[in-house]
Amino acid sequence: MAARDGGCIIPGCDIPAYRTELHHVIPWALGGKTEVANGVCLCWRHHHAIETSGWKIRMVRGRPEVRGPAWMDPSQTWRPAQTHRANHAIN
Repeated sequence: MAARDGGCIIPGCDIPAYRTELHHVIPWALGGKTEVANGVCLCWRHHHAIETSGWKIRMVRGRPEVRGPAWMDPSQTWRPAQTHRANHAIN
């Protein structure tokens, strides 16, 4: 997950992978598996607020997509999750 996401996948968040927590896209309590195909990197703040913040996450062909809260994205468009790899390649 860290190699794929590079850091918190929420757009605008710059927390690198080594400071993130792993989040089950389909909750473990609802049968979600603990595996790369069902996990993403989220910073502490986004991980603890994901259920109430309005952000939604899904996996499509092994890649995370995000949809922002309605107040932020009235179109409710799913978008590829942010990755931090480009930043790491430059630095």
